[in-house]
Amino acid sequence: MRVKKAIEGLEGVKKVDVSLENKQAVVEFDEGKTDVKKIKAVVQENGYEPS
Repeated sequence: MRVKKAIEGLEGVKKVDVSLENKQAVVEFDEGKTDVKKIKAVVQENGYEPS
């Protein structure tokens, strides 16, 4: 799954669970190394609309 690998590639991301069926991603990350804005940008770059 391309979007999962892209999110996992961000520094500070610890865990990613993606459900395309539910249109949902749950991301566990270190706030000192990344933030929601960066994660949303990666999601959007991979063709999905973050909420």
